[in-house]
Amino acid sequence: MKDLINFIKRGGRKNVIIVGDLMLDEYIFGSVDRISPEAPVPVVREQHREWQLGGAANVAANCRSIGFDVQLFGVINQHDRSGKKFCELLEKSNISTENLILSETRATTTKLRVMAKNHQCLRIDHEDKEPLAEKERNQLIERLKKVIKPGCMLLLSDYAKGVIDRYLVDYVVGLARQNNCIVLADPKGPDFDKYQGVHYMTPNLPEFAQIVQFFGLDRKHSLVDNARKIIKSLNLTGLMITMGEQGIHFVSAETDFHSPACKREVFDLSGAGDTVVAFLALGFAHNLDLAVSLRLANHAASIAISHLKTYSVSLEELIDREADVTEKIMYDWARLKIELEWLRSEGKRIVFTNGCFDILHAGHIHILKEAKKRGDILVVALNTDASVQRLNKGPERPINTLADRATIMSALGVVDFVTAFDQDTPREILEYLRPNVLVKGGDYKREELVGYDLLMSYGGEVYTISLVPGRSTTQTIHKLQQSQRA
Repeated sequence: MKDLINFIKRGGRKNVIIVGDLMLDEYIFGSVDRISPEAPVPVVREQHREWQLGGAANVAANCRSIGFDVQLFGVINQHDRSGKKFCELLEKSNISTENLILSETRATTTKLRVMAKNHQCLRIDHEDKEPLAEKERNQLIERLKKVIKPGCMLLLSDYAKGVIDRYLVDYVVGLARQNNCIVLADPKGPDFDKYQGVHYMTPNLPEFAQIVQFFGLDRKHSLVDNARKIIKSLNLTGLMITMGEQGIHFVSAETDFHSPACKREVFDLSGAGDTVVAFLALGFAHNLDLAVSLRLANHAASIAISHLKTYSVSLEELIDREADVTEKIMYDWARLKIELEWLRSEGKRIVFTNGCFDILHAGHIHILKEAKKRGDILVVALNTDASVQRLNKGPERPINTLADRATIMSALGVVDFVTAFDQDTPREILEYLRPNVLVKGGDYKREELVGYDLLMSYGGEVYTISLVPGRSTTQTIHKLQQSQRA
């Protein structure tokens, strides 16, 4: 998996156009300790609210988190509270709002869920399921004309809220064929005939059963036989049928195969299909073998459903770094920079600290924990053995070799990456990596730290962390020497 993710990262960012029903997911979290005297229903005492991107916007958030440059098309209300909150969330996710159609009359689709102890008590939907007004559809098409370019990915995210209709699909498919673009549709009934000419569809099992019924096929026939009849009727390249805990089954006119699901504890199935669509698009964009793409999508979906609420899975989460913690060690600065730039594009703040970390002790752990609080990704740069020796810490230093120090450091959960520098100061590696935050333990003034001026020049932050009294490598060595003399 690590090599596959590195291959995807080296391929750079790809473009994806997402068209569909935009939604705002709102959550009220509270507690229940009594039943209402007015009716046999629980009384939820509200504690806090949260909002998430939903529908086609959740597909967009997933695509953005795995390295796509996203252009999102859909309709929201120009004035309502949900529309304003929706735009705020898009901006926080680094997704442009410029292609949104602002309607005077059409409500922003909102799903309000009332939650108590991670259980859903109630859902209230506020929506307008009528077809788009002609003016709104024309605006959508005019904007799509300007952005569909040769080789891009096109995703149709249909939640049956009125945006994806036969006319729009016909137009998108026509433009896609002219520009050699792949069209992937996540379908919703009742009119499945409107998907004529898309390349791939990703129905779940209930939706597949609806499609079988829509085309009057015999349910007694096998999934593969019915899938091939659907492929012929709709002129598809293939169907990817998502089957929950059973995985994903791919069918084309020539072949079929099954990709089993990855087993994980399930907290929330919301948005799992959106995650699958995003990762399948990633596979197509990087020309991955289809079986590999399905395995990637299954793995990502298993991570998504292990979180409460809809969740955008990153590429990093597909690599189980805890299985082999030495994967965190990257002496090659260029490789580390690629990793960090990718994470930075996802909105992550990079924290950098450095030192010998010769004999790890409680003081070191305190500094590392405090450093991690300043951002999202913690990079620890170790002095090489030669660099330590030049620091005049004593002829016996370092006690542990760089390889041993790096292995021990990588085993700490708080640390994300470990690297090394051979220079007397970390100035050169700071200039190369350009972290968002620099942290150093000790009684220094910030202005005295190597790299302070550099970080200030590009808007970075610098912090010093007070040392834990009585905890240092030198004191540890001194105690060991005293015990040996005794």
